[in-house]
Amino acid sequence: MSEETARPEELPPLELNELRDLTVEAPSASGREARISSASGVVRRGDYVYVIGDDELHVGVFRLSSSEPGRLRQVLRGELPDDAGERAQAKPDLEALTVLPPFEEHPYGALLGLGSGSAPGRDRGFVCALAADGSIAGDPHEVNHAPLYDLLREQVDDLNIEGAATMGDRLWLLHRGNAGGGSNLVAELSLERLMRSLREDLCLEAEELEQVRRYDLGDLDGVKLCFSDATPIADRLLVFTASAEADDGHIRGSVVGTLELDGTVRRLRTIDRKWKVEGVHAAIDTGVLDLTFVCDQDDPDAPSPLLSAAMPLDGKLEYAKE
Repeated sequence: MSEETARPEELPPLELNELRDLTVEAPSASGREARISSASGVVRRGDYVYVIGDDELHVGVFRLSSSEPGRLRQVLRGELPDDAGERAQAKPDLEALTVLPPFEEHPYGALLGLGSGSAPGRDRGFVCALAADGSIAGDPHEVNHAPLYDLLREQVDDLNIEGAATMGDRLWLLHRGNAGGGSNLVAELSLERLMRSLREDLCLEAEELEQVRRYDLGDLDGVKLCFSDATPIADRLLVFTASAEADDGHIRGSVVGTLELDGTVRRLRTIDRKWKVEGVHAAIDTGVLDLTFVCDQDDPDAPSPLLSAAMPLDGKLEYAKE
């Protein structure tokens, strides 16, 4: 298994701009607040922004053209306990959210969400077909990850999938290696086989795994940086985020970086340390990355924020003297 090594660039932290709070029209259950307070993944399609929270069975649907609260759409079956402790144990831990390219019966692609696999009951996710305008088309379907995740657990002691992105003819899954001194991993799945599974039995199989790579991203204040999300740029460049979370639960900071199609790290830029970045979506325009982030500030009494930033694709330009 190959390993890639990188260290954060010696540049001032990237500043993020607050776009809105992730409030919604109605809560996911009685007694809950009308907001997403534990955002863990974000994608954009057209005017729509989709956000998952790690303690919800729903996806949040927001419009870029509107400042009105979003709405929740249930994507996994069942109900979660009201008690915070019991909810933490029972949650599906949806952590990775991405858009799949068009495939049979999904001419405009699909929204794919994955559980982390970090505990029992977290081996499931969902898939939703998308319409031409970026909205969800039809009903979501639950997806079983257990066969694939059981194989990945042979590679790591404590599986924790945090990000997913289409790269070429594969789907890359990013494992957060923050438990027991483990490594960050990128697992590459056959995209053709995965989409066949979504059409036929809604179960991700072990045979879909094709390659695994390890990543050492350095540290912030002595705390290891570990993957927290990913998003593709035209399926040829991957933008990822990573955070340094100490054993006491305090975050030392986050970074945003890029991976080439061959897996090499191209950029690794620190972010303003007041933000614990959990999700990223990116687009590119004339050599500049247009970034959208969601954060989990570990405050259950406040909505997660939606934020934005811009960063040159070529980091050498940021080192140029004025």
